[in-house]
Amino acid sequence: MNKKRLLAQVFAAILLYVVISLILEKEYSNEIIFREVLEGLVFGLLYGVFIWFREKSKNKKQ
Repeated sequence: MNKKRLLAQVFAAILLYVVISLILEKEYSNEIIFREVLEGLVFGLLYGVFIWFREKSKNKKQ
């Protein structure tokens, strides 16, 4: 998997996490938006590591 595809998937995951979290929160103050964006970045980082590790292990098996 190339870097562009990985980054696009991570960015989409962050965006979806933030949007869905804000919809479920039903409150849109600056503190909550900032908190949700930070949580989204952490989620995106973990998701990116998971995708990268999965691709590396899949390539080793082949």
